[in-house]
Amino acid sequence: MKKKICITIILSLIFIQLIPIFAVGMDSSPSQLPKVEKEQNIEGFVRSINFKSNSIVVEDFRGKSYNVKITTKTIMEIEGKKISIVDLYYGQEVSVKLKGNDVVRLIAYDEEDPERDGYIIPGTRFKVGDVLFVTKDEIEIKTNGEREKYKIGSSTGITKNGTRCELFQIKSGDKVMLTFDDIYTSEVSNIKVEDEEKHIEGILKGKIEMVDERNKELILKEPYIYNEGKWNSYDSHNIRLKVENDKLYENGEKISLKTIKNRKNEEVYIAFDKSYGNMNISKLLLKSGSSVAYKDKIKDIEYGTGKFIVDKNTMYFHPGTIVVKDNRLVDSLNIDKNQDVFVYSDYMRGQRYASIVSIEGTGILDDRIDGTKLIVYRGKIEDIYDYGIKIGRMNYRLDHLKLTDNKWVEMSGSEKFILTEDTLIYDSELKKTIPSNSFVSSRYINYKDIKDSTLRERVKNDFYKGKTAYFVVRETKDEKEVLALNMTPQLNEYSQNVKTHYSTIGEIKDINVDNGTIAITKVKNYNTLNDRWENGLDETIDLSRGVVLLNDKAMTNDEIYKLRKKSKVYIVKNKNSSKDMGYVLLVED
Repeated sequence: MKKKICITIILSLIFIQLIPIFAVGMDSSPSQLPKVEKEQNIEGFVRSINFKSNSIVVEDFRGKSYNVKITTKTIMEIEGKKISIVDLYYGQEVSVKLKGNDVVRLIAYDEEDPERDGYIIPGTRFKVGDVLFVTKDEIEIKTNGEREKYKIGSSTGITKNGTRCELFQIKSGDKVMLTFDDIYTSEVSNIKVEDEEKHIEGILKGKIEMVDERNKELILKEPYIYNEGKWNSYDSHNIRLKVENDKLYENGEKISLKTIKNRKNEEVYIAFDKSYGNMNISKLLLKSGSSVAYKDKIKDIEYGTGKFIVDKNTMYFHPGTIVVKDNRLVDSLNIDKNQDVFVYSDYMRGQRYASIVSIEGTGILDDRIDGTKLIVYRGKIEDIYDYGIKIGRMNYRLDHLKLTDNKWVEMSGSEKFILTEDTLIYDSELKKTIPSNSFVSSRYINYKDIKDSTLRERVKNDFYKGKTAYFVVRETKDEKEVLALNMTPQLNEYSQNVKTHYSTIGEIKDINVDNGTIAITKVKNYNTLNDRWENGLDETIDLSRGVVLLNDKAMTNDEIYKLRKKSKVYIVKNKNSSKDMGYVLLVED
C-alpha cells in the first residue's frame, strides 16, 4: 500500500512539472509567434548565380553555402559603384549582409588580394558546361541548369581539336572545359572546346516502339530525318538510340525515361549525335498537338514571355524546344531577331508551341566577338605599293563592290588595303600562286625567283595593274588587311543591274584531294530579290580557280587535305557560263 502511494506521488509531481511545457506548446503556436529575421554577415565567394530566381549561392571561408535572394531593396556595389546581379562572376569574393534570407547589402571585390595565396596546380580547378554567349571579355556557360559567367583575359588560351584556335571559333552550344590557375579568380586560364563528336548529327521524328530502362535505350519506329525544311524517310524502319542525359521533355517540363516507356506509339522529336558508333539522344520532346511548319525571318521576340513571331504567326518556345544552330544544340536564348529559321510547331488549344527551331544560314561573314570581320570586295587593282594595294572602280559605270548582308553593294571612291607576306595572291586564269613579295616589296623583287615564265613576265610588266580581282579582307576598327587576292579574267560586269555574282552556303560532304574538288551538301543560294536563303541541290566545287581560307588562314590547293567534313563553307560565285565558278571559299570549323 505504501509502495502504491509513493508511485502515485511521484507521478503527480512529474505531471505538475510538465504542465507549463504543455501550456506553452498549446498557447504559442507558430502562427502566433512573432517572426524574427536574424541579421548576419557573410564573407566568401559566389558559387552560382540564378538569374531567373534572382538569387545567388555564396560559400563562406569555412565551406558553408548560403542560397540568398537579391531583392529590389538590395544595395550592391563594387569599388563604390552600383552594380546588379548580372555584373557578378562565379568565384568573385563578396561581403554580404543578410536579413533572414534576403540580401540587404552586397559588396563585391573586383581585384584579387595580393596577400592571399591562391595558387593551385594549373588545371586542377575546372568547370564544364555548354556555351551560352561569348564576348571578348567573358564567357557564359550553362552547367547543371545554372548560368555562370567567367572572365576572359589576354592570357586565356583556347584549344580545339588539339590545336590553338581563335576566340571567334567558339560557338553557342559548344561544350567547353574551363580551367583556372588560381582558386580565387574568375578569370579562365584555358578554354578547351570539345570536338565534333557531340555536335548534332540531325533531327528525327518518329514513334516510340520500345524503351529499355535498364540499358537506357529507346527504339524509334517509322523515323523521318529533317533536311533543309523537309522530312525525309530514314534509311531503316527502326532506330536504336542511347539515352545519355536527362534532356527529355513534354510541354516544356522534364520527364523520366519511365514516363516515356508508357507512351508507346506516341510521336517524338529527337536531336541526336553520333559518337563511338552509337546514336545518342541529345534532346527529346514528346509531340503535343497538330503539326504546322514555317520558314521565314524572326520578326520579333520576347524572351520573358517566350514568344516570337515568324511569318506573321505568333508562337511560343519553352525549355523543351529543340533549337539547333551550326550543328549545335543551343539554348532558347540564342534565338534572335532577323534570323532565318525553320520552325516546326505543335498547334494546341489555339496556340502554336515551337517544337523545333532550326536557325539557318551561317555566321562566317557576321561581326565577330574579337572585333574583327571578314569582308569580300570586288574591284580593279588601281595601284600597288610596298605592303599596300588600292582598289578602284570596275569600269566607268560601276564602282567597286562590297559584299554586305549577302548582297553586292557599290562603294564610291577608292580604298587602300594592307598587304603582307602572308597574303595569298592567286592568278585564277593561270591557276598559279604569285609570290607575295612580288607585290609587297616590288622595288626589291628579283624576277628570276619566279620560275613560271608567263607569271614572271606578267609581274615584270605590271600586268596586274588595272585587272579585276576578289579581295578577301579582315577588317578591324583601325585596319583592313588582305588575306587573299584572286585575280580573275574580265567577267561580264557592266552595271549593278546585271547580277552575275551570288553567294552559296553549305556543308562539306567530301574532299577529293587528287581532283582538287570538294562536295557540298545542305546547299543554299541567296536570293537577292526576297533577301532569303533558298535550298539547292548538292554540288561539287572545282577549287582550281578559287582561293580557300580556313579560319582566316589562306591555303593553296595542295593544302585542302586540312579541310574537315561537316565544316561550314561560304562560296562567292560568278555566273559567267553554263557552269558557275567559285572564286572565293570561306571555311570555318
